[in-house]
Amino acid sequence: MKPKRTDELSNAEKEILKPYVSDVDANVFTIRGLNPEIIGAALARYSRAPTGIRETIAREFLNPDGTPNDVKGTELIDRVVNKFGDESVAELAVAPLCMENVSNLMTKIVEDCRIGGSPIEESTRYVLYDKQQAGQWRYVRPANIMASGLRGQYLETMDFIFEAYAEMVDPMKDLFQKRLPREEFAIEVEDCEGNIEKAKWNELTDDNQRKAHKFAYNFTIRSAACDVIRCILPAATQANLGIVGNGRFYSGLISKLLSQDLNEAGELAVSMQKALGTQIPTFIKRAARNDYVSGTHHKMKSLCDELFGNIPVEPMPEVDLLEDRSADHEINLMASIVFPYVQHSSAQIRNVIKLWPQEKRQRVFSTYIGERKSKRDRPGRGLEYGYPIQFDIIAGFAEYRDLQRHRMLTQQRQDLGVALGYSVPQEIEEIGKGSLVQECFERAESLYHDLNRAGLRDEAQYASLFNHFIRWNMGMNLRELGHLTELRTQKAGHPKYRRVCQSMARLYLKRHPEMEPVLQFVDYNDYDQGITRAEQEARTARKSLAKGLFDDVD
Repeated sequence: MKPKRTDELSNAEKEILKPYVSDVDANVFTIRGLNPEIIGAALARYSRAPTGIRETIAREFLNPDGTPNDVKGTELIDRVVNKFGDESVAELAVAPLCMENVSNLMTKIVEDCRIGGSPIEESTRYVLYDKQQAGQWRYVRPANIMASGLRGQYLETMDFIFEAYAEMVDPMKDLFQKRLPREEFAIEVEDCEGNIEKAKWNELTDDNQRKAHKFAYNFTIRSAACDVIRCILPAATQANLGIVGNGRFYSGLISKLLSQDLNEAGELAVSMQKALGTQIPTFIKRAARNDYVSGTHHKMKSLCDELFGNIPVEPMPEVDLLEDRSADHEINLMASIVFPYVQHSSAQIRNVIKLWPQEKRQRVFSTYIGERKSKRDRPGRGLEYGYPIQFDIIAGFAEYRDLQRHRMLTQQRQDLGVALGYSVPQEIEEIGKGSLVQECFERAESLYHDLNRAGLRDEAQYASLFNHFIRWNMGMNLRELGHLTELRTQKAGHPKYRRVCQSMARLYLKRHPEMEPVLQFVDYNDYDQGITRAEQEARTARKSLAKGLFDDVD
């Protein structure tokens, strides 16, 4: 007789469960110490088994001696996910994954997969890139570039840029130390009655407070310097990236990377399959190159080159709130489809498409949809057009990296390039490095163009620097606009992405002033000196004092 939901665990079953369940008697508990595939399989049984998960684990997935029956879990997942195609079950197993020394370009491709994975990456705002590792600067060396006639130019250009970066570290720190002397920097401390007050160096009373002050001050100065000098870091700069994701997320991500043209993407996908094969092999079993995605992408690039290649890019404002009238829905949808394949703004693309005959519009649409052979051949993100709020944004790649990670919206970016120009922070001139930085941009642009001419169009993106401008589009609802602008205008944010989000708020409220309560905590202040983390680090120092924990940031 099959056990009923009301059946109680036997004492023997409770004993074999204890290593794997936080509480064998509670209604709310955690599962631990089991293969992720067993956990996923056991959770999948919730929808079909009359018993709870503890009974399911004890009776179906543990051997009589209490050891896990890994084979049973794998067999069930293979049947449900891979044979029956129940993709929701693939979200029940979660695995942490670390990817080290991948390019900043690749981190954006990975993080663009928004659902089912939570990423965290090495920050160029806090980490200095002024030291070599194993005798090399930290940038990727793609195999196809290394095998081309541009190997020497690529290495020479990258080395020059990283040497220039390292040369600016100390002068930039000195500049910010003059703007905010150590003696003027104050941290929050508690007095004997528990009151919180700010204290400068000469007001501190013990070694722990002085230690907290030192770490907070050094981090503030270092992050201020990093904020400025990262302007010349290339997209080829290496970073470490950690993700906690579910099986469905990883399967889609691996398939996406295998369908990319960049060699680095394919190599990363193979490494991911190997690593995740030790944790959730069955959940990623179906991950493979998608010829539909790859083929459609190539056809769209060729078609958009043909249709827009000879149309000059018109200048546009840094932030443009688009007008989305229902009468223009077809034109705007076409523009959303075209956007990632050109360098033009949405407004200009729409104006071009308005002049097209219906046959040309249909050609674009048919190419984008492509030849679908199954429901798994899904058209691209351009079809997500239709959000009530749409922005086109031009800013540095550095700012895009910070604003890309929002998920309650749709973003499409154009390829990294050099055609839209770049900006140089004023602090660069103040430390006397203006000509050096100018040469970095000139060398990077020369390399970019040479890679393009050599047929390495996708790899040319590696040569784009962090302060080269990139254009991207963001579609969202009002709730997300409020969340994004209130979060990204706070004082500790980077000045440039703060300015972008302030502009987004202003443009929207100019059109819809009655919505001001939704955006009431947007911070429109312009903070001086470029030392935006000082106040936050003052609070962090107090918390570190209370816990006796100090981060080593020297």
